[in-house]
Amino acid sequence: MVLFRGDIKCKSLQRRTSISVILPADNIHFLNDTEEIVPKPYKTLYFLHGLYGSDDIVLANTSIQKFAEDRGIAIVIPCGENSFYVDNPKAHAYYGEYVGRELLDITRSIFPLSERREDTFIAGFSMGGYGAIRNGLKYHENFSKIGMISSALITDDIVDYTDDGNVLRSRDFYESVFGNLDEIKDSDKDPKFLIDNCDNVPDIYMACGEDDFLFEKNVDFYEFLKERNVDATFVEAEGEHTWDFCDKYIKEFIKTLI
Repeated sequence: MVLFRGDIKCKSLQRRTSISVILPADNIHFLNDTEEIVPKPYKTLYFLHGLYGSDDIVLANTSIQKFAEDRGIAIVIPCGENSFYVDNPKAHAYYGEYVGRELLDITRSIFPLSERREDTFIAGFSMGGYGAIRNGLKYHENFSKIGMISSALITDDIVDYTDDGNVLRSRDFYESVFGNLDEIKDSDKDPKFLIDNCDNVPDIYMACGEDDFLFEKNVDFYEFLKERNVDATFVEAEGEHTWDFCDKYIKEFIKTLI
């Protein structure tokens, strides 16, 4: 297994930004004197962290690194700040363009990653779950499967938020991210709108804890997907909005990719 942690320069953000990349290479078992060779180029999962997070926080709070090695899949974890992985033209911070297209081009030019859609996947936790469905649909030509773990499907609600010192409930914060909140519905920041306007919807895997404050929003979205006859799986399980839940179900999602 190879772990790369560094930074790259990208046009979408007009700056350098950090990434972590897990490669299933050099899987050598010294005590057993054996070596497992994973054929190149590698299937790849682009995994998006949640609010307040970063690429290194994912590595610190999950066992995704070892699991990826055992399953023979590469994982790319970008740093998305608190962007919800959408484009912010005023700040020239095009995080959607970055994770949906440019990041793939950059990492494929550096690492032996497959360029085939059927070998390329996107998933995320919390804010990253929203980023995964938004960009997995908007850039559906690049991804064959989308994983949504405890997804922050909040775009129907934030339009009614008022000023609040807590970022999670702050209208000012969400306006700084999404722009005019009244214009989200029926735009490319609205997952339901994207579903209705996508001609090749990737397979969707959802998981959310029954005690998660986002549970009802995830149930609602899954019901919407069923109404649209979208190929989707929804796992309702014990759990809250925690790293333990994320760790368990991102691994369950990875199992579906092999």
